[in-house]
Amino acid sequence: MPAATLRIWEQRYGVISPATSASGQRLYSDEDVSRLRTIKSLVDNGRPIGVIARLDNAQLMRLASGANSASLAEHTHGATLFVVGFGDSVTSDLPAGVMHESFDSVEEIPHLAEGAGAARGLAVRVESLHEDTILSVVAAAQSAHCDHVLVVYAFGTRQAIELARLARIRLARTSDALIHTDELLSDFLQTLTNADDATSANRQFWSRTPRRFDEETLSKLARQSSTIACECPKHLVELVLQIAAFERYSDECISRSPADALLHRHLGDAANRAVALFEDALAAVVEHEGWSLPLPAPVSRPDDC
Repeated sequence: MPAATLRIWEQRYGVISPATSASGQRLYSDEDVSRLRTIKSLVDNGRPIGVIARLDNAQLMRLASGANSASLAEHTHGATLFVVGFGDSVTSDLPAGVMHESFDSVEEIPHLAEGAGAARGLAVRVESLHEDTILSVVAAAQSAHCDHVLVVYAFGTRQAIELARLARIRLARTSDALIHTDELLSDFLQTLTNADDATSANRQFWSRTPRRFDEETLSKLARQSSTIACECPKHLVELVLQIAAFERYSDECISRSPADALLHRHLGDAANRAVALFEDALAAVVEHEGWSLPLPAPVSRPDDC
């Protein structure tokens, strides 16, 4: 590991706090070295350093050996639920058709490949809801490709609640958040098990819709002669191009904080959904006109420029 990387991990993320000699030289123990090796292995496998930096050694080892959890989610065809902070007494009563795995913290949830067909949910129970809590939940849900997220809490800041709404996290506030949550979890499970992963309109912001038309096809569509006595096809193409450009712009905006980054991601997601709607409308025009894709190159006209 480059020394510069190690310094950043120590100073910015507090990964370890090595002792120093009288001359100021850092002295790393065997335990420090083991911790750094584990963290580096997790980072190399896609774990964000900011998410795992402050986990204790036991949590890091459980995370590093999380193959069983990954296997559980990847091989089940039913719903998979990751739960944090609910305890064994609640998860033991889950329906037989729901595969579940409990964790002590959201940082321990494994990074999974995106799977098709099986809905994944994340349910988190905390006493206090802060911005960093929401950001950690978002990171965990992204990592595990969970399309439905529930956070049960007793107290929370206005900023944290707004962030949760941006991320479309389902919030449930209750004064006894750490005691009676059976009904809340049951309702959430109903949403999860009834979800159609392929067509659900409630998919989270980390599941963007792929584009239906590339730039070349859009250019050809804008110049096709149609039976429609208006410029609607051309205007649809212009809207798709402009909103898609805004989506890219939002993703590239400079963010001053993780909260800013989440806001920009939300704006990009909104643009992505709008592009999908207008591309659906454009596809309806293509079908109405009987055009077959890919389109032939349009014949240039004297007024084309």
